[in-house]
Amino acid sequence: MTTDLEAALAEARARVLHDLSATLPTTPVVIDVLDVAVRDRRVWAEPWPEGADFVTCLVAQDVQEALTRSVGPWPQCRVSGEHTLHVEPDLGDDPHWICEDCAAVVAPIGGL
Repeated sequence: MTTDLEAALAEARARVLHDLSATLPTTPVVIDVLDVAVRDRRVWAEPWPEGADFVTCLVAQDVQEALTRSVGPWPQCRVSGEHTLHVEPDLGDDPHWICEDCAAVVAPIGGL
């Protein structure tokens, strides 16, 4: 059970790190935001093992919220650059970045 959670957290971290690296300079501050999100979701999922399926979705949302507060909206739409992408579904096992303004699925988490 712990192994499944650790694997899910490692995958979530890798996927979100890929998207960060593709769209922002991965400064120590940005990496710290990611690591805090992973740590917090570990605590969240430990009492609910089934939650491991949702950590990628939630880590991406947590990083997005933290970066939006500290550096500005992230990630931006590739089509216009004026819209911020959002994670969909809010709680799901196959999360994607979507642009609500363009009405388009942009990429899976980890695919920017």
